[in-house]
Amino acid sequence: MDEYELTNQRENKAIARVIISFLKYEEYTLKEIYSLRVKKWESISERQKLLIPNYPKYLVSLKAAIQENGKFFKSVAEYAMQSINLASEEIVQPNNLDMSKTCSLLTQVYREWSAEAISERSCLHSRLVPFLKAEVPSEADILIPGCGTGRLLVDLGQMGYNCEGNEYSYHMLLVSQYLLNAGLNQNQTIVYPFIHCFSHWKRNEDQLSPIKIPDIAACSLSKGKGSMSICAGSFVDCYGRNQGTKISSHYTFSRRMQLSRAKAENSKDVVITNFFIDTGSNILDYLDTIVHVLKPGGIWCNFGPLLYHFENDHGVETTYEVNPYSGFQDKINDYTPLMGIELSSDDIIHIATNHLNFTLIQRESGITCGYGRYAGLESCAMPGYLCHFWILRWNPTNES
Repeated sequence: MDEYELTNQRENKAIARVIISFLKYEEYTLKEIYSLRVKKWESISERQKLLIPNYPKYLVSLKAAIQENGKFFKSVAEYAMQSINLASEEIVQPNNLDMSKTCSLLTQVYREWSAEAISERSCLHSRLVPFLKAEVPSEADILIPGCGTGRLLVDLGQMGYNCEGNEYSYHMLLVSQYLLNAGLNQNQTIVYPFIHCFSHWKRNEDQLSPIKIPDIAACSLSKGKGSMSICAGSFVDCYGRNQGTKISSHYTFSRRMQLSRAKAENSKDVVITNFFIDTGSNILDYLDTIVHVLKPGGIWCNFGPLLYHFENDHGVETTYEVNPYSGFQDKINDYTPLMGIELSSDDIIHIATNHLNFTLIQRESGITCGYGRYAGLESCAMPGYLCHFWILRWNPTNES
């Protein structure tokens, strides 16, 4: 079996796990969320039950919401299975992490594809779109790493830009495939995105709010606009440099990815990192990749917090360098921590402008933005994140 066949087999197994996690959503959530609350209710005294007589009705509504979400995930799974043939040996049962990722997708779908979350999306749009209209011609090539379920691709594609998304998570990729390509009508599907959170609610009805998605019919918007595609894989592996980056769990030495990286060099006019720059275990790899993929004079726009995903992760991985000519491994470190290199926004801007030939155009910090939080008029949900926004232009010859 050659390299490409092995890669395809691994991908099929990963996709199969995600599909099964979608199909098991209802069973898993009824067990982990609903049944435990039923048991808690049944365990309290009759006197205390009289204090909350509406709780059984709430439990009935919670169960119905879980079942409705289950219908959504079943539809996503069935659509995914139309485009992949899975052999029995590729079927791998999902673990708790897979199921947790499935549950969290409801938040992502809500924030990207509901009318209720438009205020969240406008935190970026209100800053980015005026700049693009003024400075970046239509039909420019835009790359969006960590594109989630694809909404920003659609919005910018409607402006005439050629948008390429990049996403590492198969959970995100399969949902984006469904929302973008399955021909859904506007407000066709109902989901209950808040039922996995039980804190901070003013009313139970708020937690059980039904949300209609998608707020736009993506399939009907493509005619006469910019192109749109999504590349599966890690940002660094798909678009980074072929030399000077250590092999890791997110960067490989495969021939397939070497060709992808060579093709990516100086290929994009704009890179937009939206709630993304803090997701890697080495942010410097991300900065190198942005430089590698931008055309001279290209734009890097960033929006989001610096909530480093590996800040408290005590895991380790093996990293090493490879001689590109001999293929020999060198400088092997079997205990490279996942945590570390958590740079401040000042650090990032300093590196970009003093070492990577970027020029700062715009910068703003302390922007409050939620991430899939309930947005009702009397919401008691946590206010969200304090986000950073900047726009930088890459001038490799230091020309303004």
